[in-house]
Amino acid sequence: MNYDFEEINKKVNIAIGVLLKKDSNLLKIDVHERSITHKLAEYLQTQFPYWNVDCEYNRKGNAEKTIDSHSDCTEHKKQYRVFPDIIVHQRRKNCNLLVIEVKKNTSTKKRTCDERKLKFFTSSKEYHYSYGLFIEFFDSLKCEGDWYKDGDKCPNKRLEIPAIITL
Repeated sequence: MNYDFEEINKKVNIAIGVLLKKDSNLLKIDVHERSITHKLAEYLQTQFPYWNVDCEYNRKGNAEKTIDSHSDCTEHKKQYRVFPDIIVHQRRKNCNLLVIEVKKNTSTKKRTCDERKLKFFTSSKEYHYSYGLFIEFFDSLKCEGDWYKDGDKCPNKRLEIPAIITL
């Protein structure tokens, strides 16, 4: 089953709303990003029941996912392995709906590297994710982010979820 942008956006917003309602303590106590992405992936799975939702999934068929190196993001290698935070896809098929990179506002890691991955994954013929999403979570229990399509940030599409969520 395929979804248009509005459906995907709605489902992502619902999953984030559930995360903020049920697991807000994760943000308050500043747990590792992987704990947050794991819980978000669980809630995304309920929104995309006919798709696989995986964290840190590093495979393309039997091969490892790789991306060309960028001096700001890696050591001086031609390529490096990548582990997208969350993907919505169909395993072992070239059917990739959504790739998500997450950061906490308390993180010291560079946002530009995650944005570069999203541009690559949404423009690459090899991976061709329909959409990419960068999400920044704040300890004030809100989040915001940017959508990507065809290798570009979507200028008129922003993810902004206020601190108070009504489900």
